[in-house]
Amino acid sequence: MCEIYDTICNIIDELNGLLWGAWTILLIFAAAIFLTIRLKGVQFRSPGYILRMVFAPDKQCRAKSQNAKKDKKTISRLQSLSTALGASMGTGNIIGVAAAISIGGSGSIIWMVISSFAVMSFAYAENVLGIKYKSKSLSTNGQMSVNVPMAYISAAFCNKRAGVFYAVMCLLASLGSGNSVQANSACLSAEEMGISSMTAGLILAAAVGISIFRGGKFAAAILEKTVPLFAGAYILCAAFVLVLYRNNITEILQEMVISAFGFEAAAGGISGTIIKNSLTTGLRRGMFSNEAGMGSSVFAHAASDCDDPEVIGCQSIFEVFTDTVLCCVLTALVILCTGADTNNSNPAAVVIEAFEYGMGEKAGIFVSVSNIIFAFAAIIGWYFYGEKSVEFLFPKAKLAVKLYSLLYILTAYTSSFGEVKAVWAAADAVNLLMFLPNAAAVIILSGEAAEYVCRRKKR
Repeated sequence: MCEIYDTICNIIDELNGLLWGAWTILLIFAAAIFLTIRLKGVQFRSPGYILRMVFAPDKQCRAKSQNAKKDKKTISRLQSLSTALGASMGTGNIIGVAAAISIGGSGSIIWMVISSFAVMSFAYAENVLGIKYKSKSLSTNGQMSVNVPMAYISAAFCNKRAGVFYAVMCLLASLGSGNSVQANSACLSAEEMGISSMTAGLILAAAVGISIFRGGKFAAAILEKTVPLFAGAYILCAAFVLVLYRNNITEILQEMVISAFGFEAAAGGISGTIIKNSLTTGLRRGMFSNEAGMGSSVFAHAASDCDDPEVIGCQSIFEVFTDTVLCCVLTALVILCTGADTNNSNPAAVVIEAFEYGMGEKAGIFVSVSNIIFAFAAIIGWYFYGEKSVEFLFPKAKLAVKLYSLLYILTAYTSSFGEVKAVWAAADAVNLLMFLPNAAAVIILSGEAAEYVCRRKKR
């Protein structure tokens, strides 16, 4: 069995090597640059305006649709923000960062940040299109539709099969990177607190089951309260540790730049292999973390009672910044400044040790609990993404949704004590296969998204 499993892992690694080649990386950056230009650099031009659209848009973004207000599945704008942010944060902001440093070196964090700023244009455009096509669906048939990624992808290619392919990839991602990887990481954190993985798995599966069967509003209400609270606490604790190790920050930043661009201090040359390794790892981990360009956050925002594309677009930029530029970078700096990455190869143990250096032994409990909360938020968020994909694939089969729900709960339990190395590897492949059709559709329809860039600011 071990040999078979290793063979599967090797096959997936070979597939990732083909999918994540130099041309793929070049294509993603070229598409992001094109879209940034097409959207007039929306992610850079007015940070203050973006923040105002996130925190004080109430008068401008009240939903105009009475059907949206009456729909039992509709959630508030802040709940959609918390759901999308929780689903994207997951364990990628904690354990994923430690894994990226281990695989691609500290330079991978630089490329993670560069790529995140680039793909903010995708996050803006896909969510603008999501709200626009949600409104089109509402005006056409009088029913609220949140299957909007598939709707605009199908419209862009003039073929429903493109939407079907995306839905299948989203369904696989929900079970893999959205559930299995998160559940496994959460239970590893629980083991750090002395709770067995099987016990943690049972508790996690029960919590997931309750959240699923109580419905989207119940889950969104939980995420609205937990995600901002723990995200804020995590940021403050990371900042506290960095204050203690502030003398190391300058040196660490220099090392990150050297690693990112392949500079060899001794010879003054440039290593192409180091650059490729750092860039590929940073881009893959960044995509896993912020999900910009994958279209997944569109599911959450389309369920919101806010029907203003511009507000939701600005909100999505804020999500990517908070997720990757803020949380991931803080985690990386804490790890590197404390030197925890040199003492342990286990990503979860590395992060815990890093915080313990600055805050004492109890910090390990805080990091473990934070990781569990972020993982749980991701699992819940991705369940509803997968559910909408199942509804799109089997619109008249309610049994399919029930079977998916049971499979999702079972996956959360079995992943808690199983080996998910193959799932981690497969997640990169599935993420890219979600990204490609969605990104292509966004590029094709970018003219429609460009109409909303800072539209209210011009009035």
